[in-house]
Amino acid sequence: MATCAIGGCPALPSVSPDRAVRILRWIFRREDESVICELGLNSDDSAYELRLDPPSNPAGTATELFNDATSAFQRHAAIERILVDDGWTLEAFESERVAR
Repeated sequence: MATCAIGGCPALPSVSPDRAVRILRWIFRREDESVICELGLNSDDSAYELRLDPPSNPAGTATELFNDATSAFQRHAAIERILVDDGWTLEAFESERVAR
């Protein structure tokens, strides 16, 4: 931890363009199928992105954008309730920093 002397503080390192963002990932399982739900900031940090990768979806990953974290978490909770009611169980939760 840097300490400040009278007259000023040492310069803080500049923010690197190669930074990392936190991604939250929930993995649900039912028999031999899995659903992956990820939450993090979108590529330009302007919104929260909730990505759902369901099994047998020819359209691929579904993505929803939210202006605030509360709305994104509420939507995730609604999805989780639907999955659990349909027989899915939460197999794993991961939180990782991903470089951008």
